[in-house]
Amino acid sequence: MDAATGGTRSLVGPPTVISASRTPLPLVAAALLLLLVVFVVWPVLRVLVASLTGPTGLTLAHYAEFFSSWRLVRILVQSLVVSAVSTVITVAVALVLAYAVTRTDIPGKRFVSLMSLLPLISPPFLVSLAFILLFGRNGVITQALHLDWSIYGFTGIVVSQVFTFVPQAYLLIANVLGNIDVSLEEAAENLGAGPLTTLRRVTLSLARPGLASAALIVFILCLTDFGNPILIGGRYNVLATEIYAQVIGMSNFAAGTTMAVVLIVPCLVAYLVNAAWVGTRSYVTVTAGARVPARPIPPALRWPLFALSGGVGLFIAVIYALIPLGSVVRLWGGDWSLSLRHYAFASSAEGAWPIWNSVKLAALAGVIGTVVALVTAYVVERKRPPGRRAIEALSLLPVALPGTVIGLGYILAFNVPPLLLTGTIWILVTSVVFWKFPVAVLAGINALKQIDPAVEEAAVSLGAGTVRTFTRVVLPLLTSAAFSIFVYFFINGMVTVSAVIFLTYPGFNLGSVAILNQVENGYPGVACALGTIILAIVIGAVLLLRTLVGGDRVAVLKL
Repeated sequence: MDAATGGTRSLVGPPTVISASRTPLPLVAAALLLLLVVFVVWPVLRVLVASLTGPTGLTLAHYAEFFSSWRLVRILVQSLVVSAVSTVITVAVALVLAYAVTRTDIPGKRFVSLMSLLPLISPPFLVSLAFILLFGRNGVITQALHLDWSIYGFTGIVVSQVFTFVPQAYLLIANVLGNIDVSLEEAAENLGAGPLTTLRRVTLSLARPGLASAALIVFILCLTDFGNPILIGGRYNVLATEIYAQVIGMSNFAAGTTMAVVLIVPCLVAYLVNAAWVGTRSYVTVTAGARVPARPIPPALRWPLFALSGGVGLFIAVIYALIPLGSVVRLWGGDWSLSLRHYAFASSAEGAWPIWNSVKLAALAGVIGTVVALVTAYVVERKRPPGRRAIEALSLLPVALPGTVIGLGYILAFNVPPLLLTGTIWILVTSVVFWKFPVAVLAGINALKQIDPAVEEAAVSLGAGTVRTFTRVVLPLLTSAAFSIFVYFFINGMVTVSAVIFLTYPGFNLGSVAILNQVENGYPGVACALGTIILAIVIGAVLLLRTLVGGDRVAVLKL
C-alpha cells in the first residue's frame, strides 16, 4: 500500500510480469473490464443522466430547483456539518485507541483492540438502536434521571456515527502507527524533546498518511450514512435520508438522482484534499533494522491513557450488550421481566425469513466477490495487460460512491432490458460485490505482492498456461487472502443497508432492512432480536472459518 491508503510503501521493485503466451488473458481482461463498466460505471451514468433529463431533454432545471430551495440547501449544509464533526471526533478517538494499542505497554490492549473492531461485524445502525435504549424517550438513563432531553437529532447522529465508524479509522491509523520505527522517537527524546513534543513532531507527522486516509474514509461514511440518521436523527434531516424519502416515498427519481449527484461531489472533494495533504512525500520508516515494539511511557501518561482507551472499549461492549438484553426484555422502559416473545417475530408476517435471505445474499456475495476480486487482483498485479490501469481505476472507484447512489443507480440501470435484474436476488448480490469491491481487490493485490513471481515463472517454464498456473499454483498460496475476502463480503452482505434498502422487493426482505422497519413501527424488542441473530451468525461464521482453516489464516479484520 502507499501513503494515500494509510500503509507503508513497498521496498520491493516493480512486480515481475508473468508471460501471457498461450493464455486467454485478453478475454479475461476484457471480461473484467466489461463487468466493471456494467456494474460500476453504467449505474453512475444512469444516475447522472436522470438528474440532467427533463421533459424537453437535457436540462439543469433539477439542480436549479435544488439550490433555489432553502430547505434542500439547509439539508446539504446539515449533512456536511454533521459529517465534519463526526469525522473529527471519530479520528481523535481512533487515534487514542490506536496509539494505546500499538505504541504503549498499557494493560488490556487486546480487549481495547477487539472492542474497537466490534462495530465492523454488525449492522451500522445497531449503535443508534442501543443509544435509543439508553437515552430515548423510554431509555434507561432518560427514565432513571428524569431527563427532558432525548438523544434524537444532531447529537444522536454524531455520537452514533463515532461509535459506528471508529473501526475503519482505527485500522488505518493502527496500521501506520504500528510500523513507525521506535528509534526515531527515542532519538527525538535524546535530543531533549518531551513526550508531547515527540508525539506531535515525530509520531503524528509520520502517521500523516493514516490520519488523512482515516479522515477521508470516515467523512465519506458519515456523509453517506443512512441507518443512523433515519433511526436517531429525528427532525435533523441529511441528504442520504432525503434521497430515500424522495425515491421510495414520493417516486421522485429526478429529485433523488439530483441529490445523489450532489452527494457525490463532497466525496470526490474529500478524496482530492486527502491526496493533496499527503502529497508525494515519503513516509517510509520500516527498514531492515527498524524496531517497532510498544514503548513504556511515564505513569502520568500511562494510566490516563489506560483509563481513556479502556473506558471507550468498555462503553462499546456495553452498547452491544444492550442489543441481546433488549431482545429478552418484555417491554423496554415498562415491563423489565424476561421473555423470548420477541423471537417469535409476531409483529411481522415475514417472521425470521429476512435473516435467512440475508444469509443467502451474504453467501452468494462471498463466493462471487472472492472469485472476481482475486482474478482482478491477479490480472492487475501479475499480468498487467493493456487496459490494466482502466481495470484498476474502475475497481477502486466505488470507494468514493455512497451506498444510496449505488442503490439508486442499480434501480435505474437494471430495471429494463437487456439486463433486467430488478426483482431478483442478483441485483442485491452485484450491488454488494461491486460496492465493496475496492477493499477486496486491494487485499488480493497485497497478498500477491508477498508471493515470489519465480514460483509462477517455474510453472510457466514447465508448460503451464495462465489458467493452470493461477488455479494450481497461485490460488493455493492465496488461501488466507481468499478466506479473508470471503468473510469480508459475507459480513457486508449480512449487515449492509444503505444500498440494498432501495433494491429489496416484495417477498424478499433482508435482516438489516427488517431491523429498520421494526424500529420505525415501534417494535424495538423485535429489532433487537433480529440484530442479535445477525451478530450471532456473523460472529459464528468468522469463528467457524478460523477453526476450519486456522486462526492465523483468516485475517478478516486486517482488511
